[in-house]
Parts: sequence; C-alpha cells; structure tokens
Amino acid sequence: MLLLDIGEVAERSGVPASALRYYEEIGLIRSEARRGLRRQYDPDVLLRLSLIGLGKTAGFSLEDCWALRRGQPH
Repeated sequence: MLLLDIGEVAERSGVPASALRYYEEIGLIRSEARRGLRRQYDPDVLLRLSLIGLGKTAGFSLEDCWALRRGQPH
C-alpha cells in the first residue's frame, strides 16, 4: 500500500504539518503507520483534508467537521 509522508501531505494539501498532527489528535484524520518518527497517511487523507477546508470556508468549525465525520448532529 502506498502511504504518504506527513511532509508530502502537508505540501500537497497546503495544510501545515502542525495542523495535520492536531487534526489527528482530535480525530479528524488518522495516520496509518510511522516511518521512524514521521507519520504516514493513506492518500485518501487528501480528499478528507479538502472536505475539511471546504467546511471551514463554508463557516463550519473543526468541531462541526468532526461531528459530520461521525455522522452525529451538533
């Protein structure tokens, strides 16, 4: 399985690595593995990050995005 390094995800998505770690901490995304200390992500994370960005642009908070991911009303 092809995994993307956190740096590559940050570069492709425009989301800083610090934000990726925070999104993982609050459950919006998850890493699949680690290579040394660096998180590795499934390429599908790029779509999820696009949707989070779209939600933020539409005025949703990260908490709202999390609720939508879980399918729970806020």
